[in-house]
Amino acid sequence: MRTYFRSLSDVLGSPLAQTAQTFSPRHAGGHRVLKSTKLEDAAYRDLRRDDEELDALEKACGEKLSTFPALSRDIYQSFYSLNVRRQPEDAISEQARRFNAPILNEVMDGEDYPAIKAACEGRQLPAYEAASEFISQVAGNLDELLEKASGKKGALNTLERLEQKRDRSMEELQKLMKQIAQAGPEQLPELEKQAVKAANQAQSQVNQTEAVGHMVRDQMLQNKEAVSGCFAQAVRAAAQKAESVSSALLAWGYGPDSNDPERRAADLELAARVGKSPTLMEVARYLGRLKELMDGKRKNGYAYGRGEKYSLELGGDINRAIASEFAMLAAPETLPLFLRKLQRKALKQYQRREPICKGSGDIICMLDESSSAESQAPWCKAVALALLDIAMRDQRRFAVIHFAGVGDVQTDLFLPGQYDREDVLRCAETFLNGNTDYETPLREALRLMEQEGFENADMVFVTDGECVLPDSFLEKLKAEQSARGFQITGILLDQEDAGFEFSLREFCTNVYRTSQLSRDQIAEQLVVSRVA
Repeated sequence: MRTYFRSLSDVLGSPLAQTAQTFSPRHAGGHRVLKSTKLEDAAYRDLRRDDEELDALEKACGEKLSTFPALSRDIYQSFYSLNVRRQPEDAISEQARRFNAPILNEVMDGEDYPAIKAACEGRQLPAYEAASEFISQVAGNLDELLEKASGKKGALNTLERLEQKRDRSMEELQKLMKQIAQAGPEQLPELEKQAVKAANQAQSQVNQTEAVGHMVRDQMLQNKEAVSGCFAQAVRAAAQKAESVSSALLAWGYGPDSNDPERRAADLELAARVGKSPTLMEVARYLGRLKELMDGKRKNGYAYGRGEKYSLELGGDINRAIASEFAMLAAPETLPLFLRKLQRKALKQYQRREPICKGSGDIICMLDESSSAESQAPWCKAVALALLDIAMRDQRRFAVIHFAGVGDVQTDLFLPGQYDREDVLRCAETFLNGNTDYETPLREALRLMEQEGFENADMVFVTDGECVLPDSFLEKLKAEQSARGFQITGILLDQEDAGFEFSLREFCTNVYRTSQLSRDQIAEQLVVSRVA
């Protein structure tokens, strides 16, 4: 062992002694790079409960890299936390400082990180699922990453062993220094001898730890591009997972942070199912945005009437009278004038904003599921399910009529309190595939009105094709419209081939065309006009 100190005075005058005096062994969370609150830790434990897959993954990877479980926890924290805070450098193990910290820097500085934060910040389930996806990706490439980070000799594991030895030596040196401070003259020579020996050993291990730490740092820098590529792929996968889970919860979940264990388990199951179905993922993406729009409209309970300008009006409501009118009460001469204007309801007052009257009838949505409409089916399903949400909030009946060729039709009924989430998901995944026939779904809609209680239903008809109704049926349809007073709103998916509007004008009260309006604009107009 190399000699650094020959006497106790050499030891006491060194930086090592100063470090030893304040030294404390690395606590159990010493691999953690990021701080977290007790509440966040409790929420994470609840999420981890019964997650056997992640438990097994962390155990297997932890045998190769002891800081791996802490990395898993920190990745979640970086996605979830509204205020990402770092541990002080001296509270982090060398291994975590050399491997975990650069990984977190790589993730948080990446171009996909803002998208992850937008979907996960303050939302437990999206953050957890995204972090799990990231960790799974990293685990699959861990051997390669460790080789690039520390070389074939396993410098990271060597670093951990050296750090443990260094900590034990520092503890021993600290103990001896305390004993020296309290020892009598007869004990000092032996204690001083032991302290010098312990200091030399500790200094040697400190130097070795720093040397291996620099080796890991240099190795990481040398392979920075390759390491960054591995993590970039994992971050992209996490971003996609975050968006998928967030959209699924917005579309059909109980909420991003339900505290009910059963609801949380159901939402986790939902996220897993949506993640396995490209169709549901696409529908959820559109539907999530539409539900956010609807929630925004509901929060604003008042809206201007059609063509109405919010300003002043004349009336007799003192509570809404403007300040200049009350000024007449200040002088005896103008008091009679105020009373006269009040009696005649001629006071200038603010115009009250009244809620717009929304439609309150049942809703029937007819969806063209011919082969040519397959690419646009997710958006169509999202519009239909957004209308379902509106109907159910108002305890209104709702029906989706899937249609294709002649006689090819499927009807999904959604009656208040008589369906569950599985029914909705099956509806979202249904696609008939075939030709296009308008008469079949319209006959089915009339049947619903006559036999299923859909009186004066609000109808939405979505198609991408051209179809001419027989004159005999068209006359019957118009007669029913006149007698029952229902309206049909048409949505023509003609952005690729405009010109089929005439096929809907025959029976639709108004027609939205994707060749003239964006799908977002059409969806917004449909939603806004029906949100109660």
